[in-house]
Amino acid sequence: MFISLVVHVIIIMMVGDGMKKLLVVIMVMLIITGCKKNEDIVQKIEIEFDNDYYQVASPYKPSISGNYVVNNVLNNYDVNDIENSFMMLSSNYFKTTNSFYQAGQYLTRDELKELLSDNNLNNNEEIIINDIKIKPIYISSIHEQNYLTPNGNLKGVTIGLIINPYQAYKTIYGSYNYEIVEMETLEPLIYEKANDIVKYIRAKEELKEVKLLIGVYIQNRPNSMLPGGIKYFGLADKEEVKLTKVNLESQYFNSKYVLNNDINLYNAFSNLEKQIKKVNDTINVSGKGLYYNDQIQNIEITVYSGIFSRGKLLYLCNVISDELAHFDNQVNIKVIIKSGNAKVAFIHKKGSSLKSNVYILEG
Repeated sequence: MFISLVVHVIIIMMVGDGMKKLLVVIMVMLIITGCKKNEDIVQKIEIEFDNDYYQVASPYKPSISGNYVVNNVLNNYDVNDIENSFMMLSSNYFKTTNSFYQAGQYLTRDELKELLSDNNLNNNEEIIINDIKIKPIYISSIHEQNYLTPNGNLKGVTIGLIINPYQAYKTIYGSYNYEIVEMETLEPLIYEKANDIVKYIRAKEELKEVKLLIGVYIQNRPNSMLPGGIKYFGLADKEEVKLTKVNLESQYFNSKYVLNNDINLYNAFSNLEKQIKKVNDTINVSGKGLYYNDQIQNIEITVYSGIFSRGKLLYLCNVISDELAHFDNQVNIKVIIKSGNAKVAFIHKKGSSLKSNVYILEG
């Protein structure tokens, strides 16, 4: 562009006044046109997440189902945990390094309403639990995820059946309570409904041959602090899926589960909490992790405090970073520090490193 401009200036200097005016106008138009053309060029920006995350296909498209959920009282439904859990399992089939995530684009809201009606997948016989008659609605939702190649072609689809074993009923006082349907009762139904949804997906012309993953997410009890988890997962063939039992769920680090199954992490978190309390005994610490078949996959810790000085914040970050070196060095650790309602610092330790990266979020 610069060389072209110089040439135009030289030409103008060599011609007469009338011609100069005409050439100036032409040159300005060329400059404007050239600049506009350059503005229209889309620059490809390379983005690299850690291995826990997918890049999202652009332009972003929301799920066409709107994450439709059956209107059933006492549901403990956490769409963020459901989405994250199925992403994690899907990464075994669609690598985060060469696949792009897209929210479901094949199951519409109207389709889900029909599929989840009591005339279709939720057409279940009345059950009696502790002398209470219940017309159960087992499937709360159907969650769809799409995985694309870098050039935008569909690689495959993950479908999650969200199962609610906590069936609500109305008491004589007009309030709602629930009874638990045991997995022994639910398991045959889960296998049946999983194959029903495979047949439904395969009936779509564009999904006949794609890689299709089916997972079953079991909701946790109502009012639980933790969401549910994936208990069955499988790769479908033409019109059938053979589900394998898995156990993918979140756990708090001060729980009996972690004490009994991951004593090293239990002790590391306890020591971290003790060191933080030495900085200020009013600071609260909570930590949870995603476990897959009793193996920790990631660690998330939140540190809550009142307002404190910048110096004390920096010192707190030092203390936390030192303690994170004693955690399992194969797992990514993310720590968020909050002061009041504001996030003031973020600490990230990659699984392959003893070093932590600290980010101060407020000036």
